Amino acid sequence: MKKWITGFTASLLLASSSLLATPADAETTSKSINSLKELRSEGKISLQEYNPEGEYIEEEPNNTFLQGNSINLEDIVAGHFEKNDTDVFKIDIEKDSFIMLAGGRYYEEPLAGQFNMKLYNSNEVLIPAEETDVLEGDIYASYQLSPGSYYIVVKDDKNLGLNEKYGFTAMDFSFEPYVDRIDGANRYETALNIAYQGWMETGANEIILTTGTNFPDALAGAPLAYYKDAPILLTTKDKLHTTVEEAIIDLEVSKVTILGGPNAVSESVVKQLKALGVRTERIAGNDRFSTALAIAAKLPASDSAVIVNGRNYPDALSIASYAAQYGYPILLSDTDSIESSTLNKAKTYGSNIVIGGEKAISSKVYKQLKTPIRISGKNRYETSVNVAKDLDMFGGFAFVATGTHFADALTGSVLAAYYGEPLVLTTPDSLHANARSLFETYPMGFTILGGESAVSPTVEEQLGSLVSE
Repeated sequence: MKKWITGFTASLLLASSSLLATPADAETTSKSINSLKELRSEGKISLQEYNPEGEYIEEEPNNTFLQGNSINLEDIVAGHFEKNDTDVFKIDIEKDSFIMLAGGRYYEEPLAGQFNMKLYNSNEVLIPAEETDVLEGDIYASYQLSPGSYYIVVKDDKNLGLNEKYGFTAMDFSFEPYVDRIDGANRYETALNIAYQGWMETGANEIILTTGTNFPDALAGAPLAYYKDAPILLTTKDKLHTTVEEAIIDLEVSKVTILGGPNAVSESVVKQLKALGVRTERIAGNDRFSTALAIAAKLPASDSAVIVNGRNYPDALSIASYAAQYGYPILLSDTDSIESSTLNKAKTYGSNIVIGGEKAISSKVYKQLKTPIRISGKNRYETSVNVAKDLDMFGGFAFVATGTHFADALTGSVLAAYYGEPLVLTTPDSLHANARSLFETYPMGFTILGGESAVSPTVEEQLGSLVSE
C-alpha cells in the first residue's frame, strides 16, 4: 500500500478537513474510495477509528423516514439487523459539501448478510452517488450535496434476521482550495521545514542525508527515503549543518543514512553524527552511476525501473514522487551510453521507464533497455508536466518547485510522494505555460517548495488565481 494513503487521504478522513470539492474532481473521489478500501482490507483501520470519542448506537424504532435517528457528520453509527429491519438515519448538511459514506461489517466481524446503504433527500427520492465501490461487503460511496436534510437507509438485503452488527460513518471530504509554501532562509532550512511538515507529528526513526551543494549522489534517493519513511536533509561537506542536528533532536532520529562518498559528505560529518548518538550508514559507489545502483540494491523487488540522465537533475526530480510511491529504483545513464552494470540491473526489471527526450537518453541507449517506455517533452518543464499527465498523477493537487535549482525539489520529492502528488517544475518568475495548462484541469491545491527567490510571488499569485476561478 502506498504511503500517501495513510498520509494525505487518511489524515483527511481522520481529521475531517473542510475543503470545497468540485463535481469534476472525480479522480480525487476515486483515490479517496480506493484509500478507504485499502486501509480497511489490510486491517489498518476499523470504523471506530474514525471517531475516537465513541459510537452512536441506533435507537429503535427507526424504520421509516419520520422515525429516522438524527446523526451528525463524523459520527460512528452502530446498529443491528433484525428480521425485516430497515434502519433510517437523518443527517443535516449545512453547506455545499463532498460527502463520503463508508459502512459495512463492524470492526472485522464477518457479516453473513448483504449490507445495503443508500442516500435519499428530504422528499424521499434516491440520490445517485458520484461513485460507489464495494469491498468484501463494505460499501464506499461519495456524493456532492447541497444544504438540506438527507436520510441514510441501511438494511440487510438477505434479511437473515441474525441480529448482526453493522457500522457506518458519513464524512465531510470537501476541500477549501489553497496555495501554500514551505520555505526557509536557505535550502538547508527549507529541507528542515519540509521534514517537519511530513514527520513532526509521527517522528522519524531515520533520515537520509546528502550534500546540499551538488545533486549526483541524491538523484536516486527519493525511492529509498520513501521506503524508509525518512525525510531527506542536506548538509555541507565537512561540517554537519545545524538543521540536521535540529531534525535529529526534534524528530527523535536514531539513524542517518548518507548518500555519497566522503568527497560529498566527509567522515568529519560522520563523527559529528555519532557524537549525537545516532547510528550511521553510508551508501556510495565509485561514481554517481554506481551510487544509484547501490541505492537500488537497498529497495525491495519491483516490476519496473526508471532510467534518467545522470548528468543533470530535472528529469530525475520530475519522476521522483512517482518512482518513490511505487518503489521503482532510479538508475542513471549518460546520453549515448549506459554502463554495463546499470544496463544489466535495468534488464532485471519487467520494464524500464525512460524520462527525457533523446538529448537526455538517446535512441541508442533506449533500444538496449527492456520493454522501454519514454516520457519526454521539449524541455524540462514540459517533461515534468508530461510525467504528471501520462502517469495520471495530477488529481487537482501538486507540489511546485523551481526547475533551475535542484535542492528544493530534491528534498520535497519525498513529501510529494507521501501525499501522493506530482512534483512539477516551473520557471522562477512566472508559472510555466506547460504547468499552467496542466493545472487548469481541476485546480484544488498547490504547495510551493522554496523561498521567493526560487519561486516568485508572481507564480504564487498565478496559482492562486487558478484555484479561485
